[in-house]
Amino acid sequence: MYINIVCLTNQQKERNMTKLHHTEYKKNYKNYILSTIQEDAEGNPIKTDEEKIKYIFDRFYLEYGWNIERVGKFKAMTEWLQGLALSIEYMNCEIVPMAIKLGSIDENPSEKLKAKVIDNYWSFMANVILWFEPKERKQ
Repeated sequence: MYINIVCLTNQQKERNMTKLHHTEYKKNYKNYILSTIQEDAEGNPIKTDEEKIKYIFDRFYLEYGWNIERVGKFKAMTEWLQGLALSIEYMNCEIVPMAIKLGSIDENPSEKLKAKVIDNYWSFMANVILWFEPKERKQ
């Protein structure tokens, strides 16, 4: 993932990056998250977005379904992601550049905004993932 972020950072220099409307940057995050999934636990390829989404939620409910009743789905998803359940970015030094690239913040954010983005990263990603949960799957 490091190479991808470096490439993204170089692309930022070529054009001005500005914050997008939440309906647009959520799509960017969805595409990013799904792009990190290539195969299932047995090494079988997962190719379509629908298969990737099914894979995410099948794993989440299997591994953390017990926690939903205890803390709620949003908090359970946040905790699941904090355990590095998916291969999404997790290093603080890479989260802000990714947020700029995907359009959730403007380039050259203040230190205060950088800290807020990092502090809220896992709950933000949980919100994005739960946003694209299929309606027929929601529990």
